[in-house]
Amino acid sequence: MKKQKFKFDLLENARDSLSHAVEHLTKADSPSGKDLKRIILDVSHVVELILKERLRKIHPAFIWVNIDKFPSSSSQIVGTEKAINRLLNLEGIALPEESIKTLRICRKIRNSIEHFEFEIEIKKARIVVGRMLSFIFSFAKYHLGLDWENDFKKDRKWNALLSIYEFWEAHSETLEKQLMEDGEDICECPSCGAFTYNLSTPECALCGHFEERVICENCNEEFWESETETFEGVDGDESGVYEFRFTTCRNCLEKQIAEDAALELAAESLKEK
Repeated sequence: MKKQKFKFDLLENARDSLSHAVEHLTKADSPSGKDLKRIILDVSHVVELILKERLRKIHPAFIWVNIDKFPSSSSQIVGTEKAINRLLNLEGIALPEESIKTLRICRKIRNSIEHFEFEIEIKKARIVVGRMLSFIFSFAKYHLGLDWENDFKKDRKWNALLSIYEFWEAHSETLEKQLMEDGEDICECPSCGAFTYNLSTPECALCGHFEERVICENCNEEFWESETETFEGVDGDESGVYEFRFTTCRNCLEKQIAEDAALELAAESLKEK
């Protein structure tokens, strides 16, 4: 009987661990300590694999600690720290200092999980996981050409991730910095609240929200469409009947309503007199 086998290449292996981490993180109930333990192991695994994949793109030999022993499968493969140093020296890829700090913290936690007893505050674990995930999505996109964010947007897992504040905070900061470095014109997104709405796309780089900017016909200022009201109807005068469409911001609308109420009250007062 032929033995059944399955095989994951570096990226398939990384993507599988990422899916597993997100599945546990976005479950209906808040992730427990046991869930976070598993998630930390998974995201650490993903980071190691995507760093190695970037080295492999330069040359497969660079994945080995001793490149002269390539391609011996029994030789030692580089870890996270070695991979970071090689990417800097070989390709000039300098990871943000904050990211390196997070990777080291996570590696330390992972080592305790794998080799000893460990203890960690739930809040700290969530912060580390949020930052690790942000690093993974950003590195995969800009250094491997992989839009893993879009994959999760397709199955609605992305919204679940964004509901986790620690991830929202970490990734909105990452994207904001990247957009600013790219020279994009950005502003606060009216949907998710992150400063990641790219006016040139136009779309929010974090949540994918799209919304038109419209002009208030009262004050001539520009607003998000959700901040305005549009009135349509039919009117007429001695020259004939015509359709109308009028857009106003909520501030102008509230002001007009207040003015109309004041006029109505004044008219009632005159009647009483």
